[in-house]
Amino acid sequence: MKIGCCVSLWEDLIFHLPQAGCQYAEGGFSSLADKSLDQVRTRAAQLEKAGVRLETMNVLFPGDFHLTGPQADFAAVDNYLEENLPKAQALGVSMVVFGSGGARRVPEGFPQEEAFAQLTELCREHIAPAMGAFGITCCVEPLNRQETNILATSEEGFRLVEAVNHPNFQLLVDLYHFDLEGESLSALESYRGRLGHCHIASAQNSRLLPQPWDGQDYLPFFQTLAAMGYEGRLSLEGDTRGGLSQIRSSLEYLQALASQAAPAACPR
Repeated sequence: MKIGCCVSLWEDLIFHLPQAGCQYAEGGFSSLADKSLDQVRTRAAQLEKAGVRLETMNVLFPGDFHLTGPQADFAAVDNYLEENLPKAQALGVSMVVFGSGGARRVPEGFPQEEAFAQLTELCREHIAPAMGAFGITCCVEPLNRQETNILATSEEGFRLVEAVNHPNFQLLVDLYHFDLEGESLSALESYRGRLGHCHIASAQNSRLLPQPWDGQDYLPFFQTLAAMGYEGRLSLEGDTRGGLSQIRSSLEYLQALASQAAPAACPR
């Protein structure tokens, strides 16, 4: 498992992540919208010089997009992706996270099943093929019910993944949202082969980065991922105001948990 950290693509903290033991960085896709391709290429060169691998991006759409309801505008989605996916490719990104709770929020009174059908069409006919053309995988991120009113559990997210049924569309599990919704780790096994990415932060401690002293037990999550053979990425996605020292201690802690959870090698 590779462990990285979500930070702003345009702030200097990202250049110091390798010093903290970060194996990759995760920035915000929507932040590309107001940048030119030349600006993005300049940033890519700066990241390469600093030894930073920007492998993933989150926040696929800004909040002013309409993805469900009577105002859903898929033509705007096509234009947005056409403009910004080449920028993500220039940065070396191979995975983009579709969270964007505000953009996908279902308008009051609009049928949930109709909204789900809209999201299925959006992801199957627009998002997944567009990303696939650039060698990028999209992972849908279930968010807790305080942040959105559709796809609020991993079960709902997995239902969308199955409905879309596209090789460039997978599921993300974020332990923060997962715990807030009271989901059971036993559900993860059913996502084997469709789980493309993970996020982690403390649900007990206001989305702080996991630390060995914070009172939350993260080991069962790592043990479950190890048991199902998950070998993908895991990004810290929480409060990074503590700076590099807190990122470093969180990374060290989670790397130790991942090692502890890994199945023992069979003797020869």
